[in-house]
Amino acid sequence: MSNSYSATSILSDPASTVAGRQVTFETPERMGNASNFAFATGNCENVLSQAFADRCFITDSSSYVEMAEWRVPLVSLEHDEIEFIINYRTHGTVTGCNVRFTVDIDGSTFTSVLSLSSTTNGFANNDVTVTFPSSGTHYYATLTMEVQANSGAEVEIFSVMGYFKRLASPLSAGQKTPYDNTKAVTPFGINRLKVNQAFTSRFAHNMIDNIDELRKRFRSLLSWSGVYSTSSTLYPSFTEAAMSQIYIGSGDIGTLLAYPMLPSGFENLDFDKLQLHVRVIGDIDFTFFGQSLSVNQASDTTIGWHTFDLEIDNGQLSVLGDTRLPYYDATFDNNAENSASLVDLDTPRANRYPPAITGAAKTRNTIIGLSLIGV
Repeated sequence: MSNSYSATSILSDPASTVAGRQVTFETPERMGNASNFAFATGNCENVLSQAFADRCFITDSSSYVEMAEWRVPLVSLEHDEIEFIINYRTHGTVTGCNVRFTVDIDGSTFTSVLSLSSTTNGFANNDVTVTFPSSGTHYYATLTMEVQANSGAEVEIFSVMGYFKRLASPLSAGQKTPYDNTKAVTPFGINRLKVNQAFTSRFAHNMIDNIDELRKRFRSLLSWSGVYSTSSTLYPSFTEAAMSQIYIGSGDIGTLLAYPMLPSGFENLDFDKLQLHVRVIGDIDFTFFGQSLSVNQASDTTIGWHTFDLEIDNGQLSVLGDTRLPYYDATFDNNAENSASLVDLDTPRANRYPPAITGAAKTRNTIIGLSLIGV
C-alpha cells in the first residue's frame, strides 16, 4: 500500500464511477492520486511576497533590529518546513551581516538566520522546521524579520518571499491533520485502487471528507508590512532611508489590493473563508472591501494584531465579470472614513515606529501591517 502521488497522472473522469456505468479501472486510482497530490502540494506557493524601493529598507545597526512583520496562513499541520528567500546587497564589510526570521505559531517560536555575503545584488535563502502546538486550531503564523549589519556596514533589502515546502511522495501512513487536531484527511493507498481491487464505500466517504477539509485551506491573497527602524549614514536623505513606508496611507486606497474569489458553494461553507489581519498602533476605524472595521486597544500606543472575518457581497459585480470568473477587488474604500483615518498630507506622522512611541502622539492610531487570507 503506497500513499503516493504523481503530478503526471492525476486527471480522471469522476463520471465513470456513477451508478449504471462501467467503472474505468484507472479512475479510482487517479482520484486517490489526485487527493494525495492536492493535500501534499496544494497552496504550497508564496505566503509572503513583498518588494521595496531602493535604499528604503536599509539599516546600519550592528545588533538585530526588527524591521517588518507579517501574518501568513499555514498549509496544514503536516507542512512544517518554511523557506525564506531575500534579494539584498551589503555596503561595506559583509562578515557578520545577517537576516533573522522568527516564526510564531500561537506562542511557539522558531528562527531561521540568513548569512549575507554579496556586495552586489545577491540572494540568500534558508529554511526552518516548525513544531505545531499539540492542541487547538492553528491556521496562521506571525513572521518577524530582523536585520543585523556588521559594525561599519549597511544591509539593504530589495525583496523578500517565503513559502511552505511540499510534502514528498509517498505520504506517510495514517491520517493527516489540516488545521484542527479533531479533523483529518485520509491519504489513499493507490496500490489498493488498481484494477481487480475491491471498490468499497469507504473510498467514496473518504474522498468526500477529504474534499471538505481541503476546501478549508487558506492561501495568502495579500501580505504587506511597513518598514521601520531604517537607518543609514550612506543614504540618509528623505528620498532614501528616511522614505520607507511605515503606515497605511490614503495613497494605498485602490492600489494596495487583492482579488478574493467566490467559488461555487462559497456561501454554504461553514468555516472561516476570508480574513483580514491588521497590525495596529492604538485605535483606528477604517473601511476595507466595503466593510467598516474598528480596532480598540488598551491604549493609543498599544501595538497588536487583530483579525476580521470578511464577507463577499454577491451583489457586487465581479472584477473579471466578462470572463465569468467570480474574482472581486478587495482594497481600502475611497470614502470619508478612510480619508479621516489613514495617514495623508493633512495627518502626517512626525515620529517613526519604533523607537519610543510612548508619548509620541503622531505615531498613534495607524496600521503598520496587513494580510488578507482566503480559501
